[in-house]
Amino acid sequence: MNGPFTRLVRAQWAPLVALAVLTLLSALLAVAVPARTAAGYDRAADAAVGGDAVGGDADLRVEASVPSAQGRRSIPDIQAMTFQSEDWQSALPPTFRAVSDIPEMSITTTRMAAQGTFEKPRLAYLSWDLGALQRVRYVAGAEPGDDLTDQKDAPLKVTASKKYADKLGYKVGDEITLGDESVERGAPLRVEIAALYEPRSASDQYWRIRAGMLSPETIVVGDGVEAEQATLLLDPVGYRRLLDGPGRTLNYSWRLPIRPGSVSTADARKMAGELTAFRATVSGRADVFPCQVVTALDGRLTTFFGQNRTAETILSLMFSGLLAVAAGVLLLAAGLLGERLRPILGTMRARGAALRQIAVPVGGLAALAVLPAAAAGTGLGLLADLGPPQWVSAYAVGILAVLVLVLPIVLVVRGQGSGLDAAQGGDGGRGDIAAARPSKPRLVVEALFVVLAVIGVMLLRRRGLEGQAEHGTDPLIAAAPVLLGVALGLLVLRGYAYPLRLAGRLLRRGRSTVAFVGVARASRQHLVTALPLVVLLLAAAVAGFAATVDTALRHGQERAAWLEVGADAHVAAEELDPGVVARVRAVRGVTGAIPARVTTARLGGAEAGGTRTEITVIAIDLDAYRELAGGEAASLPSAPSGASSALLSPEAARLAGTSRPITLEPASATPVKVNPAGRLDASPGFPGQPRDAPYVIVPYRLPGVPAGAPTDVFAKGAGIDAAGLRAATTASIPKGTGFGGSGGVVTTRSAALDALTEAPMVSVVHDAFAGGALVVAAYGLLAVLLVLVVGARARGRTVAHLEVLGLSRRQRRGLALIEIAPVTLSAVVAGWVLGLLLPGITGPVVDLRSYTGGHATGTLVVDATSLLVLAGALLLTAVAALAVDAAFDSRRGLGGILRTGD
Repeated sequence: MNGPFTRLVRAQWAPLVALAVLTLLSALLAVAVPARTAAGYDRAADAAVGGDAVGGDADLRVEASVPSAQGRRSIPDIQAMTFQSEDWQSALPPTFRAVSDIPEMSITTTRMAAQGTFEKPRLAYLSWDLGALQRVRYVAGAEPGDDLTDQKDAPLKVTASKKYADKLGYKVGDEITLGDESVERGAPLRVEIAALYEPRSASDQYWRIRAGMLSPETIVVGDGVEAEQATLLLDPVGYRRLLDGPGRTLNYSWRLPIRPGSVSTADARKMAGELTAFRATVSGRADVFPCQVVTALDGRLTTFFGQNRTAETILSLMFSGLLAVAAGVLLLAAGLLGERLRPILGTMRARGAALRQIAVPVGGLAALAVLPAAAAGTGLGLLADLGPPQWVSAYAVGILAVLVLVLPIVLVVRGQGSGLDAAQGGDGGRGDIAAARPSKPRLVVEALFVVLAVIGVMLLRRRGLEGQAEHGTDPLIAAAPVLLGVALGLLVLRGYAYPLRLAGRLLRRGRSTVAFVGVARASRQHLVTALPLVVLLLAAAVAGFAATVDTALRHGQERAAWLEVGADAHVAAEELDPGVVARVRAVRGVTGAIPARVTTARLGGAEAGGTRTEITVIAIDLDAYRELAGGEAASLPSAPSGASSALLSPEAARLAGTSRPITLEPASATPVKVNPAGRLDASPGFPGQPRDAPYVIVPYRLPGVPAGAPTDVFAKGAGIDAAGLRAATTASIPKGTGFGGSGGVVTTRSAALDALTEAPMVSVVHDAFAGGALVVAAYGLLAVLLVLVVGARARGRTVAHLEVLGLSRRQRRGLALIEIAPVTLSAVVAGWVLGLLLPGITGPVVDLRSYTGGHATGTLVVDATSLLVLAGALLLTAVAALAVDAAFDSRRGLGGILRTGD
């Protein structure tokens, strides 16, 4: 246990431990980061299309609406309904079958109205729903039984929720006569409430899409009249009575829900194709009445794929930079080991040892530190179980291990040109960046990096986001930002020599010894101490890229929320009475409101080329709106000066032209002529209007046109009471007008923004950016510390001689800062600028429209918070430099250094 190799290990235990720890942490991150990100993708997939999806509509529903006679032939009883449910489940494609939950069956009538005089109309569905019947307990009356002795003329037995009965004044035994328009000759249906029930668990997710079975719902029907709607439950006997009665329309539904927590990203990718196949299977069945597949999964899958594709592409660029930074820091640690071994192995070389004989112990030492640490880090990453293991982790750990094993050998072998010089730690020259001329091989390597970076960026821009998704992530393309960072680092390193040379000449004539010596030492760099510049540049580029894209995403979503709502709040209906503005202004939180009128008109035949094209007319006081809405509204042009002037959207300008007056023909008003006074830009356009839609903006009060009722109100304020706003809207809708296409909708910008920011994939992207920035910041700090450690001995020797000449402790600390300042500042500034420019350089790959409702994100800029974080990181680097310098000073005495020449 006391052989040469063991003694060498004992002598170099410090760099070996440092290398092992860094390798372990890097391997752990290489396994944990991709796994955690993949788990985030899976959670987003399940939240988007799984059983916990918002709205509870993550399901496949096989539905049919047929006359009862046709239902009698295919589904004569409940047992046949159950058999058909099992048949549909067995016909599911493999992925859907693996993630689907217990089928849910129901048979429901069309909506019927209770006959009689009530304060509000009463509407009801009759439904046989096995899942609902199994989840209730009866609190009044008798549980329905399988009694077929009922006479044909007797009322149909139903059960109702206790809340329904309490609210509408019903009790067990009451009869309700329901009118059903789907029945021939309009024959009414008499039903009797046989029992009242309550849910066994009101929080059961089963009721999420069946709220009408638990309590009546207030809805608005027809001409804006409020009505009470509920669902009454049938038993199997009731279903058979419906089949035997007059020909009613019955709605058959087999719901195949997606089990919560069961959908992964891989499953979601298979579902789109399988959904098409299942539709074909259902439509091709001849043993049952015609059915169709109804699902919301098409839109959900499309949205998820768009967001997932963007996230994978953007994060692959960031993770490639993260891997490069980790590799750079590990290479620095390996270089530290090589530097510590140079004097020992130089002596061996001077005594006649062959290169193979000095390479073996170096490789053995590196392997002793790296291989067990890499295995331990990989094992810890797997044990952490942060997500499904990824193959890219194995590749990353393997690449890091090979690089770290090879570099010390290369450094030592290349450094052993002359034995005595190597034994002293030299290399036949000063290795002065400011004075050295690069060799031809080095120029070739640097040119190769630049060429590869340009090729990678060109391919990345040409392929774009869609190409990345279709063809997969190409390693060269994914590494393009890294190659660009390395190429820029080499160029900075090349240009770095000139200011150092100039500073050295200027400081040589000055009186500051600290500044001159610090710049002189900063210029005397070789491979190990020049590598931090590239590492720091890559770290700053990754952090800058993450900050820029993350800020662009946040600003883009805020912009999209404004484009959707148009102000802090927006009220829209087919018609509102003139008092709506006063009511809205009285709502808590509202500080201002203006009316608008959005209608549809036809272009006059001459202007539209005889096509009679429909166009949207927006009547609004544009200047008042710009002042009230703020934000993107400031980009809208001012209101034209003419009383009959109009602003045209690009599509309206194309259809009607802008050189002559155009005629607008509303459906229920006299035609009006307006004079085109300008065009709106396609982006942002007017809120709520599609970019390619034809619309015109006219003054709210046009001369010669009677003042119409407003249809919209835009409101300003913070913390607007949404419930109060809905109440004001309801009170402002004239009776008998209906809701029309606008739907009596109340939206707030905060709610629209929450809907965008709370999308499942958004949190994955934000977390990945934040985590990646923290990791590269930590690696950048480690790079600076390793630079100081590598140069600690030489700096200590220089400082010891200067202390004899009167160097103070404060000046000693300043020397440490000046030594690392050129490398740190040039690398961080260049890297940060590259990070800010990367989204623009990569072009169509950084497309965030899938996260912003299809709206462009605008200019990619970084916010002030990120700049403050950058300044804090630089300050922390300076503090770390002082701490390391102080630590080495405390371990080394001045007298010992001068006596030993160390």
